[in-house]
Amino acid sequence: MFLKLFIQRHYSSITSLTNPPSKESETIQLCRSGLLSQALNLLNTISSANRISSKPILYATLIQACTKAHSFNHGLQFHCHVIKTGLENDRFVGNSLLALYFKLGPTFADTRRFFDGMLYKDVVAWSSMITGYVKIGKPNVSLKLYGEMIGLGFEPNGFTLSAVIKACSEIGLLKLGRGFHGVVIIRGFDENNVIVSALIDMYGKNCESGDAVKVFDELPEPDAVCWTSVISGLTRCELHEEALRLFYLMHRKNGLLPDLFTFGSVLTALGNSGRPRQGREVHAKIVTSGLCGNVVVDSSLVDMYAKCGLVSDSQRVFDRMAKTNFVSWCALMGGYCQKGDFDAVIELFRMMGKVDLYSFGTVLRACAGLAALKSGKEVHCQYLRRGGWSDVIVESALVDLYAKCGFDSYAYVIFRQMKVTNSVTWNSMISGFAQNGKGTEAIAVFEEMISEEVKPDYISFIAVLFACSHSGMVDEGRKYFLSMINEYGIKPHIEHYSCMVDLLGRVGEIEEAESLILGAECRNDSSLWATLLGACTSSTNPTAAERIAKKMMELKPDYHLSYVLLANVYRAVGRWADALEIRRQMQEKRVNKITGKSWI
Repeated sequence: MFLKLFIQRHYSSITSLTNPPSKESETIQLCRSGLLSQALNLLNTISSANRISSKPILYATLIQACTKAHSFNHGLQFHCHVIKTGLENDRFVGNSLLALYFKLGPTFADTRRFFDGMLYKDVVAWSSMITGYVKIGKPNVSLKLYGEMIGLGFEPNGFTLSAVIKACSEIGLLKLGRGFHGVVIIRGFDENNVIVSALIDMYGKNCESGDAVKVFDELPEPDAVCWTSVISGLTRCELHEEALRLFYLMHRKNGLLPDLFTFGSVLTALGNSGRPRQGREVHAKIVTSGLCGNVVVDSSLVDMYAKCGLVSDSQRVFDRMAKTNFVSWCALMGGYCQKGDFDAVIELFRMMGKVDLYSFGTVLRACAGLAALKSGKEVHCQYLRRGGWSDVIVESALVDLYAKCGFDSYAYVIFRQMKVTNSVTWNSMISGFAQNGKGTEAIAVFEEMISEEVKPDYISFIAVLFACSHSGMVDEGRKYFLSMINEYGIKPHIEHYSCMVDLLGRVGEIEEAESLILGAECRNDSSLWATLLGACTSSTNPTAAERIAKKMMELKPDYHLSYVLLANVYRAVGRWADALEIRRQMQEKRVNKITGKSWI
């Protein structure tokens, strides 16, 4: 009995070794090895009499192989076979087909049509669709689909939560994002690096840097992606010091290698904080890491050097790039624009060939800087030919261009036609009216800005104070200066004080202007006293003029106008000996009076 069982077992094991595997199993093995063409050839050798079985695993594997090989046409053929064999309702096969349409389909509408036709949808299928809508830039639809999934009783998995958190990040739904954060904790995904990375990114994009760092600190072992997310979030929140500190911790103490996205964020932080020396160090690290030649990293280097004012270094990196993109071109143009070399910006724009929206904004700023109306109109026409008229950055630059070229009425027409405006747009229009001597119109636009609940910034107040100064609106100027400090909590800068001193000086309020300067933190800035000194030329208060001139001589001994004005004051009141003494001091100190020049 036992001998018979032994022989049967031994014989069956021998026959299993001698019998070759079926063609179906061979096909599956070839597909899993990425050999789709060999698998298809093997299938074609099967005669019509020996049909392949209708096992779901076979079709699912074949469809997955088509997806990996980017062979959409073969995938469609297998979809037809699936329908014929009646396997279209199998979950495994259905999810494989959904992945095929999702990754290779001509439009996402085809993917949605297939999804809607699926009889059985599991959480994998729902998660794929939710992720898909996030990737094609429709986060609102993905959140709506998530609601439908929950309504049908499905529980989200890690991929679902990661996708909806990214959706909240894209459209700034911080409150809903915090709700998903709670779901993550309840379902035990708070140590999943992929999901936590999405949470850090969401908090960073919504300027909640404290929450981003807190989530990061709670991770027991954050990976490189999480480190990159928190560094990127801090950079976006303009906390450059903290971002750089974490970068050095990641690299030196934790031994994690930064990738191209990490370097991109770090270079942005270095550029925005103006740290060229550390920027060169990071550049050296990029070279040793073998990432030079990557268009993302090289574009970040061009941008970093440009923002640090090292335009020649930025140009060198750009010239060595094997492949350039819009980011690298615009970064280089931005560097030249920041430097004030507007002609170089226009030349680069002409060399670009194909341009993007951001480059229009940069070149229009250059045209405004040169007051090059003709070139600006050419760029404007090119923008319109591209179907423009909806980008707030470009249109704000157009308002600024026409206003600086003296065409404030045309700038106002563009301003009124804009569908979307921001503080830059309002500031450009207010400044445009102010610079063209239309103080009343500038103040009207400023008041409209406030009524539209657009919060004015320090540039807005420079523009409106400038308008008051050049239109003699003393009471309005005082009102807006106090409003800036008391209502909006904006600390006055030198530019604000300069406008106020000029305003008060123009109407003869010399002592009030002097008192304003003495109460400022920048009381020893020579430019403020120079502005007040200029107002003293038409003043009837010789005592104040003498005091201000002496203060200016103390701050800037080689400023010739201080001596000239003081000598003129002494002559006006009959103090001829003092006037001669001032003349003698000028000679002793070798202070030369600059010869007047005319533009005519």
